[in-house]
Amino acid sequence: MKTDYMKPKYLLPHLYKKIGWALTVPFLTYAVYAYILGDIFNLPFKAENLENKFPWLGTIVLIGLLGGLLLVSFSKEKTEDEYISRLRLESLQVAVIVNYVLLILAALSFFGLDFLSVMVYNMFTVLLIFIIRFHFLLYRNKSAYEKQH
Repeated sequence: MKTDYMKPKYLLPHLYKKIGWALTVPFLTYAVYAYILGDIFNLPFKAENLENKFPWLGTIVLIGLLGGLLLVSFSKEKTEDEYISRLRLESLQVAVIVNYVLLILAALSFFGLDFLSVMVYNMFTVLLIFIIRFHFLLYRNKSAYEKQH
């Protein structure tokens, strides 16, 4: 039996996870396209040219991506129980540890504006690592979990 102190207090309803994915996918796709693929395929414009034409575009993408990742990360699963809560906590702990190890390595490897670029990407890594690990463990343990319930 779940007592009040075991119930997750700061999770959003499951519906917000769908909204989060609906925000994350297009903004992440655009971010990858504009900053990585745009330069590889020598498109007629580069990301910085696009930013000059639409100065708020970077801010909109940043807010959209962070908002989507936060909604995905902190929304309940369809069935939220002790097992899911434990996986969520462990995944968050691993994400924070991995993120700060990567940040320490980046601090030793990059300097100046390169390190500033690393810090921009660092805003997303905790949430991305958490989401990837949590959903991977849910997927991997799904059959064993379903047998118990």
